Amino acid sequence: MKKSLFALAALGAFATAAQAQSTVTLYGTFDSSIVYMTGIPNTTSVNTNTTVANTFNTGTGYGFIDGGFATSSWGMRGSEDLGGGMKANFHMESDTLSNTGQTHSGGLFRRAANVSLADAKLGEVFLGRRGNAYILATSQMLPVQGNTAHQWRAVNNSSVGDQISNSITYATPTIMQTNIVAQIGLNNSIDNGDDGQQMAAHLVNKSIKGLTFLAAYNNQRAQNANGLQTSISQGSNVASATGKNLEGYAVGLKYKVTPAIEVGTFYSHGRTNNELANGTNAQISGTTSISTGAGGFGLGYQATPSILLGANYVKTTFQAQMTNLQAHYMLSKRTRLYSQITLNQAAKGNYQKGTLAANSFSPTACNSNTVLTCFNAIPTTAGAQNVNTDSRGYGIGVIHTF
Repeated sequence: MKKSLFALAALGAFATAAQAQSTVTLYGTFDSSIVYMTGIPNTTSVNTNTTVANTFNTGTGYGFIDGGFATSSWGMRGSEDLGGGMKANFHMESDTLSNTGQTHSGGLFRRAANVSLADAKLGEVFLGRRGNAYILATSQMLPVQGNTAHQWRAVNNSSVGDQISNSITYATPTIMQTNIVAQIGLNNSIDNGDDGQQMAAHLVNKSIKGLTFLAAYNNQRAQNANGLQTSISQGSNVASATGKNLEGYAVGLKYKVTPAIEVGTFYSHGRTNNELANGTNAQISGTTSISTGAGGFGLGYQATPSILLGANYVKTTFQAQMTNLQAHYMLSKRTRLYSQITLNQAAKGNYQKGTLAANSFSPTACNSNTVLTCFNAIPTTAGAQNVNTDSRGYGIGVIHTF
């Protein structure tokens, strides 16, 4: 009897110890704002004549916007201590659309669904859907960004997407204040070569006190039926409607001038090397490559422990310009009020058509749902290119995290 009780007690102690070595964390962010916008189109028609600029009737309107600064989401992270400096981890993350209560049409855990093995000395390997390494680096290039301020990645068409599926990702440990992440997304097809594959990488270095250097790159190849190029009525060879050939890179510097003041600058370049930027969009006749640069700088000022101010300016090679001003007030560690003013100048040139590259900025970012849940004149992709109008956005919102 005593032996049985002793064995039961030992088993209970072992189970308690094992449980203590595994952790699961539930977290989330909610961002809701009201935005007043001017100079936005009240018609979705576009001028497809490449020899003249597009013209629109414009108007004003109020909108309830989800994700104007931060993306509303929730998720779970788990970790198990394997001993010897090794851990097994998992991560799942889902969208929450605060304006409609919907989840994302791209899938419940479309933001993250991966498992990883981490070693304190060797780094970490992730398997599954994970954030694009290009996005993870570029989101750090300016002191105070957010979804509206960093929409330049979509405007200059330099990102292959916020997340990459079927991905294998390796993140190095910190070596001489440097971290490197390399990532490849497999195409999961037979006899199709590297068509449909995506890859991304970034480097972050903080070896100089107060200075952060960042570099990032990503690309993708269109996945064509049977690995072949298709043709259109003009007889040109282009990638099929299942994707696009795209590559983008960015470099940035961020410097802590004082404990309260931080500045940053970046340059990014995006290129599509086929005539269809997306299969459903209009063709740019005779154009086999569209290249767009975007450069910008930003300032962050922690005026008080509760007040954060930010300013950003971005301009593209097609003369699209965005000035973004922000003010944040912390009600607590988890809740803040914020306001944004966004002033945009429309792009100029012959490639201002629909949602193709080298277009204009939006007066506000919206959630990235493919079902219309945002303002009916604003594209429903977070930070997507707006139609070609000079626009303004004035918003106030609240962000709560848990």
